[in-house]
Amino acid sequence: MNEIQNSSSSSSTILDDKPSKINISKNLVLVDNNIEENDDFGEIIQYKENKEVENSSIELGEKKAVVLSILIPFSIIGALIRIGLNILHSYPGSPVFSLIYPQFVGCVIMGFCLARKGFIMESYLPLYIGLTTGLCGSITTFSSWILSIFKEFILPSTPHRGDLYNILAALADIGITLGMSVTGLKFGEHIADIIIQKRKIQSERLYHIAEKPSKLNELIIPDFICFGVGIASIVLVVTLSSTMQVNRSVLFAAVFAPIGTLIRWYLSKYNAIKKSFPWGTFAANISGSIIIGILFFLSNGVASSKTSCEIIKGLSDGFCGCLTTISTFATEIKTLPRKHAYIYAFISILTGQIAMILTIGIYHWVVGLSTTCSA
Repeated sequence: MNEIQNSSSSSSTILDDKPSKINISKNLVLVDNNIEENDDFGEIIQYKENKEVENSSIELGEKKAVVLSILIPFSIIGALIRIGLNILHSYPGSPVFSLIYPQFVGCVIMGFCLARKGFIMESYLPLYIGLTTGLCGSITTFSSWILSIFKEFILPSTPHRGDLYNILAALADIGITLGMSVTGLKFGEHIADIIIQKRKIQSERLYHIAEKPSKLNELIIPDFICFGVGIASIVLVVTLSSTMQVNRSVLFAAVFAPIGTLIRWYLSKYNAIKKSFPWGTFAANISGSIIIGILFFLSNGVASSKTSCEIIKGLSDGFCGCLTTISTFATEIKTLPRKHAYIYAFISILTGQIAMILTIGIYHWVVGLSTTCSA
């Protein structure tokens, strides 16, 4: 993916051991091994004055077909990890809401990848994209988080509590999630320091990222493995979802997960519109929040069959869960200038809640929701 800059345009990256510096010119970007950036969507957030760079160039080709193939299995795995962690930690008396666990785990992996970005990219570029965009972006989810905040704000709770406590509960949801996500990014860096010690780079390396056609005679063995695993993953989950009669909502989630991830990857190019506000991330997160609000309304306000309920659940966990991401959102908040970070976070959360009001709240206040699909 376009982790350095959108894949439709070439970019170059220099990795060294100096403090993080980024210099944007038409074709050059300076970063170091520990740079923290919007790795799900590729737009670098911190900006400094342009500099001329004179170094030998190492070209890394981004083959779209290979990237698409590797995103499929990673998104399926990420969605299943998120669903599994949610189920594992959903028990009576749980000290914290279950969604915090996949958010934290995804951000830890993202922090690890960011800390050793150059090492992973140089080893195999599609692997870096698969880990950050595919795996981390699918383990974490923005839409389900926005929905959980809205439930704390508006929907009746058990046991019943007053409006003031609802507000406090929602604010706690926001604060705990953001705090644990940013902590996860830092913890991932610490793990990277232990597992893959920072290499001593004697000379700066210039990475030139350019889109390359996936010509058969230029493919390497890992590329063929990506194609094979991607095709096998789709065939497997589609076959299982159409034949098995148990846990079908999980299987449907695995089917819909790659679609959400690929759309999020495509929306990455819109992050370049404005340096201080990642529109690509915002568009993916808010559109996913709107869709999950509609799906929640359908599962709580419209009579549904068992199959339709399973499909709705699969769309919520798979498509919306992978279309939206907290790992990128937390990284952007961490790397944007402080003023822009607060504005971006506030607008994203506020817009998400407005989406919930329009898709769920109005009907709930006027007519009332009635659960038609079991959880």
